Amino acid sequence: MAEFVNSTGKTALLIGVGGIGGNVYLNELRALGYNVTTVDNVVPADHVSIDDVKGVFDVAVICVPNYLHEYFAERIAPYVKTVFIEKPGLPTADQWNHLCDRFPATRFIMCKNNLYRDSYGFLDKVDSIENITSIKVNWLNKNRVPNPGNWSTNRKQAWGGVALDLFPHLYTQMIRHFGEPTNFERVNFMMMQKWTLADLLDSEYGIVNPNGVYDVCDFATERWILNDKVLVEVNASWKEGIDDQSITVQTVDSSYRWDFGLCPNYAYSNMIEAGQSTPYQKHREVDEWIHKNLEVYHEG
Repeated sequence: MAEFVNSTGKTALLIGVGGIGGNVYLNELRALGYNVTTVDNVVPADHVSIDDVKGVFDVAVICVPNYLHEYFAERIAPYVKTVFIEKPGLPTADQWNHLCDRFPATRFIMCKNNLYRDSYGFLDKVDSIENITSIKVNWLNKNRVPNPGNWSTNRKQAWGGVALDLFPHLYTQMIRHFGEPTNFERVNFMMMQKWTLADLLDSEYGIVNPNGVYDVCDFATERWILNDKVLVEVNASWKEGIDDQSITVQTVDSSYRWDFGLCPNYAYSNMIEAGQSTPYQKHREVDEWIHKNLEVYHEG
């Protein structure tokens, strides 16, 4: 990377302007008052290479394909105070911890935008729900396979499929509403590939590359026990024929459901602000827990 010079004002570095980078993070960073420098070698940006970037930055957001996360995180760490890395972070908890320990002056935070919504339906009052017997957390897409045939469905580049894509969101929902990570014990899990590239003539989320690769699991399910007594079922699917993004809580005499849908854009702004002001150790604990749970789904 080229030599860095001091900057003034609020500065942000956005690496990867395609997809969520350009559609969400760029606008939210600007709305927060950041002077944003963008880097992308495919989509038009301020720079095509990180080597052309000069400056020091308050925050950075890494939105590149999974297999490039660690490369860019290491390159920019000495020049950024807080680095947000899109899920699923790095391949293992050990690699994540090594990155954090190697650059102690920099905060590394896995993007956990669902923790920073303003409203969570009935779950805002979950403390008042007594005698919970079971919880179901679903993220089932009708047909939202991300860019079929491209890097996201190539296990060597994405490391895995739907679990790495969606479970980080669902895990944060679980601990946001039902307690600390230590309250949960996973008792089983299962993943499978239901579809092939030939089955995907279209997708609501990304263009199909018919000459590409589709070798990752597109359905995953797992069971947890909460506080040694409550069954928690977690399901994720890229192509299930229905849209169901919901949390359902069953009690002894009632059933409660919140359809959370896609995360609102403002939650990303909230996350960026909170990530710089809240205790870093808490992020470290949650991010390590997420990484550890995702390791069983890595297919790379």
